[in-house]
Amino acid sequence: MYLLNMIRNRRTKKPKVAIVSLTSCEGCQFVMLDQGQRFLDWLKKTNLEEFRLVEDEPMTAKHYDICFIEGNPVTRDNIKLLKHLRKTSDLLVVVGNCAALGGVWEVKNYQSKQKTIKQVYKKLKVENPDIKEVNNFVKVDFTIPTCPIDGDEFMRIANNLIDGLDPKIPQNPVCYECQTSGYECLLLKGEICLGPITLAGCKAVCLKSKQACWGCRGLFDNAKVFNFMTHLLNNFPREQVYRVMEVFGAKDTIMAELAREQKIKIPIKK
Repeated sequence: MYLLNMIRNRRTKKPKVAIVSLTSCEGCQFVMLDQGQRFLDWLKKTNLEEFRLVEDEPMTAKHYDICFIEGNPVTRDNIKLLKHLRKTSDLLVVVGNCAALGGVWEVKNYQSKQKTIKQVYKKLKVENPDIKEVNNFVKVDFTIPTCPIDGDEFMRIANNLIDGLDPKIPQNPVCYECQTSGYECLLLKGEICLGPITLAGCKAVCLKSKQACWGCRGLFDNAKVFNFMTHLLNNFPREQVYRVMEVFGAKDTIMAELAREQKIKIPIKK
């Protein structure tokens, strides 16, 4: 809120905005463009200084009011750019699963890194760092989650930020949206679904297609991770549970919260 007030109080012109990619598929930025007139109307309220999908020119601005970061800082150049943008931006907002949770790149963290990289690079030697979320490198002011982001949620938050308002994401589980929409509960059908501990806001889009939630939005506040993991590990093989948690990089966040909550060893049926 302090930074939002600072921006609001000193602003005499349209805010300078950057939308920047690190290592990513850029799917979240295409979601922005897919908003059509809503996105154009939002742009009218800004001075868009950087957005490679619109104009691929060298970055020259020395200051940004708001910088949106998509993707993961995988390479040294990514990390250098990220730290530069943090220094030159009043607000730094991470956009999407890759920036917030590590994304699909983080799968290799849970496996043998050398074995995994050989699947792609048979002979060529390349850097093979651990994958870490953006907030491991710089302070993050706000996170817009999901893979890819939800267009309605992005437009609401982006307009809030431009208007100097403090954006909020309701702290409900995906199960809330799933049940409200009348979708079939896959957990009750015997499938692994992370909906009970995953932050809502995606409109339960995966459940709409009868695909279980794999946690791409991360945990919501006060999620009962210990109770839920106890249920999963008593009803499904550990390897299968972990595999689901690894797809979008949610495993490390879930396990960290589990460790915080855990008072006794999880009882697991033999």
